Amino acid sequence: MSELLVELYNHLMETDTDAIKMQNRVNLELERMLIPYKHKFTEEEKEKAYTFLYDVAYIAEREAMLFGIKLMMRLMLEL
Repeated sequence: MSELLVELYNHLMETDTDAIKMQNRVNLELERMLIPYKHKFTEEEKEKAYTFLYDVAYIAEREAMLFGIKLMMRLMLEL
């Protein structure tokens, strides 16, 4: 079931207009939050920080989406 949900998540995030808009907003916020540190990092540190934060954002988005799907399925079973 988890693999199916992850496939569904991946498909939605690649094709759904609202999901793409959400990803763009998250990316914009990450960029905005990193502005104060732009000149404090070496290029290597900056790359590591960006990679780390984008990985964390991806995991958070995926887990939130999977939780939402599971919650909707439980609610539908209650009807």
